[in-house]
Amino acid sequence: MRAWSLSIRGICIVGLSLALGCGAEAPEDAPQGAADPASILEPLPLPAPTAAPVPEALPDIVARVNTHNITNDELERAVRSAEIQAGQALPAQFRDQVYRSVLERLVSFHLLLQESESRGIAIDEAVVDERMTSLKANFPTAEAFETQLSDWGTTLEILRGETRRDLLVELVVETAVTSDIDVDAETTRAFYDQHTDQFTDGGGAEARHILIGLSPDAEDDDKMAARERAESVLTDLAAGGDFAELAKAHSEDQGSAANGGDLGQVVKGQTVPDFEAALFALSPGETSGVVETPFGFHIIQMIALEEASTVPFADASVQIREFLVRQEQQARTEAFVAKLRATSDVEILI
Repeated sequence: MRAWSLSIRGICIVGLSLALGCGAEAPEDAPQGAADPASILEPLPLPAPTAAPVPEALPDIVARVNTHNITNDELERAVRSAEIQAGQALPAQFRDQVYRSVLERLVSFHLLLQESESRGIAIDEAVVDERMTSLKANFPTAEAFETQLSDWGTTLEILRGETRRDLLVELVVETAVTSDIDVDAETTRAFYDQHTDQFTDGGGAEARHILIGLSPDAEDDDKMAARERAESVLTDLAAGGDFAELAKAHSEDQGSAANGGDLGQVVKGQTVPDFEAALFALSPGETSGVVETPFGFHIIQMIALEEASTVPFADASVQIREFLVRQEQQARTEAFVAKLRATSDVEILI
């Protein structure tokens, strides 16, 4: 039995976007029991449907935050961090959006880091040691950890420095923004009562899909060509083609194509709305027509459907409270960063 999930689009804090610090541990999601999503489940930060083009060859300095220069190396490592957290490579059609989103997060990070310096905040090296030990514990051996550092293109010294900076940012947020946040029992209960139908145990669809990817700002000719490719794959399916084999051959979802398009269990609220509507309109064994979403054109197949039941408030209350606290933390932190930015010299150079 899959763990219950709170699936409210527009309320959930996206958990797979880049953490403020390059070396930070992955942020927690809103209460959710589903497995790590594939690309249609918003794997990397997508702040807007379009974004100004990012040059293929980045300049040495991509942004300035007061006295700090954000280098192309720092940006590239931050993007790699986002990919690692997402568990997949950056889809080419979203490069501009993701790079700009990650750069904005780096700007926020350095504003907060500089604020920690202004406040004279310091981190005990024993705390850094503890966090480093926690990071290393994610790997079965010291050799595996060293191999991962090499894959990341970093060193133990660099990672330690990034970890120290992450801790400074965490501490300035805690002391300046979120230390007095509390959510009482009445607020928690009210949230549950307003969204009872969203607290479910089970109710997921076992599904797979084929994606013909498309950039959100694609020209009409490119969009037409992508749709025609999707229609061609649908024709092959109707002629008796094997879904899994066609997914391996044609799908551009790097998170699922190699597995025959398998998405595992998908719960309501986990995917983009158009995909969800098409999936849950199917019966087990049925395949959709061509479905358009911001990611491109999909062909979706429902394999099985599990009925849902409502989770009692007593079982959901702790996670609801944690979620509401995180939501308030995020809102306050964004407002605090906006205030810092308004009094800072920030220059984006790409």
